Amino acid sequence: MGAPPVPTEEHTRIVRARRVVAAAETAATAAGNHQAPAKSLPKTVANITDPDSRVMPTRRGFLQGYNAQVAVTSDHVIAAVDVNRNPNDMGSFVPMMTAAVAAAAAVHQATGLPDHQIGVVLADAGYCSNSNLNAPGPDRLIALGKSREQATAASRSPTDGPPPVGATTREAMAHRLRTPGGAKAYKRRGATVEPSIGTLKTILDRFSRRGIAAARSELNLAAAAYNIRKIHTAAA
Repeated sequence: MGAPPVPTEEHTRIVRARRVVAAAETAATAAGNHQAPAKSLPKTVANITDPDSRVMPTRRGFLQGYNAQVAVTSDHVIAAVDVNRNPNDMGSFVPMMTAAVAAAAAVHQATGLPDHQIGVVLADAGYCSNSNLNAPGPDRLIALGKSREQATAASRSPTDGPPPVGATTREAMAHRLRTPGGAKAYKRRGATVEPSIGTLKTILDRFSRRGIAAARSELNLAAAAYNIRKIHTAAA
């Protein structure tokens, strides 16, 4: 029963497979002779889930998100927060300093206490620029490099008195950071803001809503919760 046997080369499956291979070889040859120009990748891309967000560099790599800014007082109370889409911190210095000054002025007007005023603004090297060093506002100490290198320079090459005549803004800041008073004041930066940021992250470790306005409101809510807990603990 069934079809009579035929040689292997004449089997229908073999013949069909050869036709498929021949067609593929013909298509590959035609594609090689008429190769279409390579498509260039788009220069602008967007996240379809949260178009407001941007790719941000972190210590653990890159992530899609926002740049959160926090201004903290010497007694670890959050004075101002903000969320933006710029991975560079330099543009955030003046707005955050202005917001902190406004918050301090409002508290000082209500209490009249001298402690409720801006003394010296401390910022790390990520905020260092000539415009930020020269911007109008309260006194400030902005690092010119890593904190470790700065502490080493202050201990190995200490100085005193005003900066040399004719020094540039950066040279004057470097001189001041090597003075005993400047080095001691700047040393408080890490002990002031870093613990507060760490505690704030226990309240809000990532944004749960989409859009920069929603992210900003989440950060403000978390900062308010942080301050309430801080004040309650201090008053207990």
